[in-house]
Amino acid sequence: MGKDCTFGRFVVLLLAGGSVFFGGSAAAQTQVDIPHELQSDILVRSERMPAAEAPRSATCETLARNPYFAALSTTAVANGVLGPPVHLPTRMPRNPDYSAPPLVPVGSPLPTPPKSRFGTAALFSGFIDSTASLPTSIGDDSNAGANPLARASLDDIAAICRASYQPNGGSPEVTGRPLTIPVDYAGPTQKTDASLFRTGRDTSLPIALLLFDQRRFAESLPWFKKAVNKLSFQTGGDEAALYLGKLYLMGLGEQSDPAEGVRWLERAATARFNPITDIPVFDPDQPALNTASGEAAVILGNLYRTGYRGIPKDPQASRKWFDRAWDVGHVPAAKMLGDIYFDGADGSRDVAKAVAYYRRAAKLDLPAAQVALARILETGDDGVKRDEREAFAWYQAAARHENADALYALARAYDLGRGVKADPEQSIGLYKRAALAGNAAAMVALGTYFYEGKQVAKDDAIARRWFEQGAHRGDADGMVDLAAMQIQGQGGDKDMVNAWVWLTRAAALQHQAAPAAVAALERRMSPAERAAAQASLTRR
Repeated sequence: MGKDCTFGRFVVLLLAGGSVFFGGSAAAQTQVDIPHELQSDILVRSERMPAAEAPRSATCETLARNPYFAALSTTAVANGVLGPPVHLPTRMPRNPDYSAPPLVPVGSPLPTPPKSRFGTAALFSGFIDSTASLPTSIGDDSNAGANPLARASLDDIAAICRASYQPNGGSPEVTGRPLTIPVDYAGPTQKTDASLFRTGRDTSLPIALLLFDQRRFAESLPWFKKAVNKLSFQTGGDEAALYLGKLYLMGLGEQSDPAEGVRWLERAATARFNPITDIPVFDPDQPALNTASGEAAVILGNLYRTGYRGIPKDPQASRKWFDRAWDVGHVPAAKMLGDIYFDGADGSRDVAKAVAYYRRAAKLDLPAAQVALARILETGDDGVKRDEREAFAWYQAAARHENADALYALARAYDLGRGVKADPEQSIGLYKRAALAGNAAAMVALGTYFYEGKQVAKDDAIARRWFEQGAHRGDADGMVDLAAMQIQGQGGDKDMVNAWVWLTRAAALQHQAAPAAVAALERRMSPAERAAAQASLTRR
């Protein structure tokens, strides 16, 4: 039923399965178990962090309101060890169409930034509500003498967090993590919440981002420059440098300056990274989530991988910047490094190194890396031994995220009995999930089920629709199967013209049966049909 296909898909605090990963460089992370009763609370609260554009002190302030985080911190301080890390939130990269017209006319009044910096008030309210019923004191008051911060108001928390992230009056570098997070406070109020952002509040970066989102790119440029001159890299300057890089790279039309863009991107990408205080959040279901430093490094990696407008292709530089992205906690960068070594992009193919990078990201639950690793282990390659059992396990891990390629691979395994006992019911269910997730080969497999009438009732119309879906997504078998049904008029009208087009496309994709089928079909077509087919192919 199934058929072979070539897949082509393109610290860190990870709370999953009862474990926390601590560490700055993802490659050096260690795994620590946390009590089961704390997992759900920490998970829920970790999903409600401020946006990445918020000052890093806001993350500290938010976590300080989490009773579990506070209790862990207090215990750590009492024992003279580092407390839990203050990890950075992440956000989806902004990648607008720079050629599109602005959403608001150029020259319009400036957008008004939210009263609470970067719109974090709503995020804070969830923490305030969750702690409203807590006692005013957590832990043993006898520790108050040894730890003068053991009884602190929210104002104190805010001040301590800001001081921890702005040492020496706002130095752009992080010199250490907060020694303690106070856990005792008298009960938050709305007034206190608003005061967190009053001191030192700056509107340059919020206005710049609002202008950027309105596609008023040229107007946002001076505001980003104001922000980068006024803010340390720990309080938003890294974001400003990133957006200056993106604007100069391609956001200013004829005034774009890629070389200047690279300079700003390098500045953002090389911002100091502290492996304890600067740990970003990673979500395997949204792998594009990133921080300013990580996004800048990824852009540079992609830029040098292909070259762009006077910036030459440089495989070694590309690898260097993906290395940097990985070092600052962007997990998908390890997948890119694996691809570089697997493809031999810089002339030195090294499958063992590719496997090592894929495995690092796979262990952190990145589905694309799990699939890439499984594909190599499934067949073996250049010094890497075949291991169908491990490959199957990695496909299963990726399938938990409804990864289309992993679901298709599992469907094939159960269909053909590869590494597991054949199970037709499991197979068709997995083919359906893979097809709904967008896998073209799975769509064609489902079409075959309905065409043959095995395990499901025969239905030519449904079979034809599935073949068509697979064909439109580039599957050569789907193109040939659809053409065959169009020639015979099965599941719909006869259509010799479109059948010829699909067979011609399949032949271009090196489908073995397609060239002979094209020749046979042309002998049956009228001159008018052949002319129409050529015209249709040209239009497409």
